[in-house]
Amino acid sequence: MKISLKLLMRCSAGAVMIIGLSACANTSPAPMSNSPLTGPVNTGTYPHFTPDPKGETTQFTPQEKDDLRNRTTAAKNSQKGPSADPAAAARKQAEIRLLRQQQAEDLKAIESGQQ
Repeated sequence: MKISLKLLMRCSAGAVMIIGLSACANTSPAPMSNSPLTGPVNTGTYPHFTPDPKGETTQFTPQEKDDLRNRTTAAKNSQKGPSADPAAAARKQAEIRLLRQQQAEDLKAIESGQQ
């Protein structure tokens, strides 16, 4: 018995449609369909699901805030360049000159073989 390709395709398409429709017919019941609650209940209040957040650390007092601000300002001012204070700039230049002189003396000592 010879089955034509056309007939085979029609039967397989029909089988796929029957399987697809039977899968749609077998739906599971809705979740909580046996629950006595029928839907949302309006209680007139806004839902509150989480507890109020708490601070992870203690908060600064105004005095602590001022102390921290003053220390930060003092640290920032101490890092300013020597151009802010002419006396500090002169001291820095004198230190650089002294270091250059010592470096030159050390280089002469190394080159002459004295240590």
